[in-house]
Amino acid sequence: MKLTYTLPLYLLLILLTTDLLYGQVYKKGWTSDTNLLLEPGIREDGRPTSRWIEAIYARRDKETIERLKETSKLYTTEERLWVELIQSRSNVWKGRIDSLSIPFKEVALPDTVFILMGNAGGEDAFTYKDSTIGFDVSRLQQIYGNASKLENLDRIDRFFSHEMTHIYHKAWKKEHRIELSSPLEYALWDCLVEGIGNYRSLSDKWVSKEGILTDRAENTLNELQPILVERLIALEHATEDESIELLEGLSSGSFTKKWGALTMALWLAQEAKGNDANLQIWIERGPWGVLQLADKYLPEEQREILSKVKKF
Repeated sequence: MKLTYTLPLYLLLILLTTDLLYGQVYKKGWTSDTNLLLEPGIREDGRPTSRWIEAIYARRDKETIERLKETSKLYTTEERLWVELIQSRSNVWKGRIDSLSIPFKEVALPDTVFILMGNAGGEDAFTYKDSTIGFDVSRLQQIYGNASKLENLDRIDRFFSHEMTHIYHKAWKKEHRIELSSPLEYALWDCLVEGIGNYRSLSDKWVSKEGILTDRAENTLNELQPILVERLIALEHATEDESIELLEGLSSGSFTKKWGALTMALWLAQEAKGNDANLQIWIERGPWGVLQLADKYLPEEQREILSKVKKF
């Protein structure tokens, strides 16, 4: 298989022949020395690499995973364009790592963050464990069209910022030893994590650089906030089985319907006001800070309803 992008030969050989690069070496302090290493998610015969299978394993059922292992699927011409786009942005992304750390103060980050590019079984963009960001270029092509579209340049940058923010949050959680013991706590944590991630995904269709919401954003909040209140109230006393249905749509599905992630993202955008340092307080308050933000931004009637949720 001939890829249409190139890596230095010595780097490609290292990526393909050693597992040492995946050793988790952590460092304290800011992350200007954190490396980004790009790696194909398929082998020369078109089958997914072991790293790609590992990254998507929890996202698909066992039968699908076994089928994918035996399926040969080379990059299509369109998928190669997405691979090339991701490759072309790596130096730009490297330069953004420090700025993405601002809401988290100083955390112990992996020495290396790996960028995997597969073409089956993944999501358009996702994270795996503490140091891997995955892009399924087949999904990217299917959902967003050709990589050469002008809007996809900004989109892929926002996707990286979103997923890199998750890498930071994973490191922050590890340092702060956050423990979640109820469906409500899991929901609040997901609101926070996906909220700050989706904050990075917001375009100017949603919010200005100064944190002013557009009419579209305001209308969407009016639709989503009542759902958030209803679900959180129900989750306080929900069983694990009941919580499965209640958590549906919190951070999955159509972007405009993400009642937890998008609502939180728009609240955080108003808090930031163009300065991400303003978000540090909300990261430090952890999942229960979501209720404090809700108390600040919800309409009075919804605020009174949500006040019934027990706070620490």
